[in-house]
Amino acid sequence: MTVTRDMRRADRRQVLWRFRGYGVPYLGMLSLGLGLRICEMLADLATPWPIAAVVDRVLGATSAHNPLTQLLGIFGPDKAAMLTTAAGAVLLTAAVSGAFDYAGDRVMNGVGERMSVAIRADAYAHLQRLPMSYHDRQAVGESTSRIITDCARIKDSLVALFSTLFPGLLSVGSFAVALLWLNWRFGVIGIGCIPLVYLIGVHNRRLGHRAARREREAEGRLAALVTETLHGIRTVHSFGRQDLHDHRFAVESEGALQAGLATTRVQALRVPLLELATAGGTALLLWTGGSGVLNHWWSVGQLVVAVSYLNNMVSPIKSLSRLSVTFAQSQASGERILGILDEPRNPARSETGLPFRAAGRIDFQCVSMAYGSRPALCGLDLTVLPGERVALTGPNGAGKSTSLALIAGLYLPTVGSVSIDGRTTIELPEAWLHRQVAVVLQDTFLFPGTLAENIRYSRPDADDTEMAEAARAALVTDFALHFPDGLATRIGDRGTGLSGGQRQRVGIARALLADAPIVLLDEPTSGLDADAERLVIGALGRLVAGRTVVMTTHRPALLGMATRTVHLPARDTGRRTNGSRMPEECRPNESVDHH
Repeated sequence: MTVTRDMRRADRRQVLWRFRGYGVPYLGMLSLGLGLRICEMLADLATPWPIAAVVDRVLGATSAHNPLTQLLGIFGPDKAAMLTTAAGAVLLTAAVSGAFDYAGDRVMNGVGERMSVAIRADAYAHLQRLPMSYHDRQAVGESTSRIITDCARIKDSLVALFSTLFPGLLSVGSFAVALLWLNWRFGVIGIGCIPLVYLIGVHNRRLGHRAARREREAEGRLAALVTETLHGIRTVHSFGRQDLHDHRFAVESEGALQAGLATTRVQALRVPLLELATAGGTALLLWTGGSGVLNHWWSVGQLVVAVSYLNNMVSPIKSLSRLSVTFAQSQASGERILGILDEPRNPARSETGLPFRAAGRIDFQCVSMAYGSRPALCGLDLTVLPGERVALTGPNGAGKSTSLALIAGLYLPTVGSVSIDGRTTIELPEAWLHRQVAVVLQDTFLFPGTLAENIRYSRPDADDTEMAEAARAALVTDFALHFPDGLATRIGDRGTGLSGGQRQRVGIARALLADAPIVLLDEPTSGLDADAERLVIGALGRLVAGRTVVMTTHRPALLGMATRTVHLPARDTGRRTNGSRMPEECRPNESVDHH
């Protein structure tokens, strides 16, 4: 148990380190930013010395320990002139420090922004390419929260890393060395403050990480609930169940609130502890420095410089400690992003040796499929020859849609194999397989944009003539002509503004433009009225011509297009098998040849 716990802690510490590769392209910029920060630090180290020179030479006795004492008289020995010189020196050092601070922030923060954009892009790209089995078990809102919110948290930590952590560590080290150079006693006091403040920061970081993880999990559940509700808003309104969703939202909001309050308590505790540690160090330095001035060990100006250096050293330590919660939150978010990036994708395969266009033969060899522990298809043996149009029928849950998903390569069979032209879908490259298969679903999903853009979705490189021809063949032009902008008409999310039949015709045009040798139709006319079905059937007739077609349907009009019908029986959910062959009652009945 102890070993496991230690391993988990080590893994958590390495979460942000896992993203280090994103900084490699920007090593030059990081080196430039570090150089600018060093220049800024040199200017900051010089800042208190003009004040010390005024205290020692103008208001008191000359001090040999102040490097600027002699420079005060460069414009004359008059005290007014020396005051003016000192004031100008203060402004000059502040201006130089500010200029380097600005340039350093621009460079270092820019690196953090660029790295975070690269992380978000990689996470989004990887998420899109994960198997459908991952998306089946992951809520859409949860994935959205990871890409948007968690990547933003990582960005905050990267920006803080380059704008606060690196400069802060440089400041602490520089001022500690400067205090030692002034007097070893000052250095010991300053350095003694570092572990005290560090321990406070470590303690807060541990508390903050636990609180941040709970907060991110609560926010993820909240985002998932909102997305789920908005996706089903028509159903919510239809049944008037807003109160049910209000209650669920209130429960999840309370969880997010408690997690947020826990994070707030950690943040609130940090400030008083740090102020107390800082006050203790300042008090000790004043007592030691004041005693040294009274004993004439050093001048008042040196004491002023020492106090200034201590404050400038402790200030970045406070800023660094504030990062504990930021880094805790980003660590929790980093774990969630790595949860996406670490998900295995299907291995990339070469298309060498594959024809540009498949012949269209499909073979199911004793195929069974289960979604987790839920069986969906039992022992299907089926061959579809090139050019055949096979209709799969059977009761709900027999595995008709699952069969189409296996042909499209959306899932891999649990048992058995699905082959295209003699090669299993496990062997085939995804990009090649997707070019060979076009799908028309029961409810075509349309993206916000123009009708033309939605048709081109299947083949973005198609020219206007090809797109328009597909639109005419699918009868999209028939209704698009009634719109003021024709095919350039913009539609809303999920095809808002179009009827079900119109959306289906756009989906058919999309499949026509893909020009794939294999076409899958999953209840494409379900839910349409007679007139809309007639139009869709007419468009489908053009789509299936000369292609291998596998369809699921119960509609007589669509069954009439099939050359063969295969009936899938209901699954025997009470029986289990461990072999590759399924019980006899799981296998499809003899097919019916319509010709």
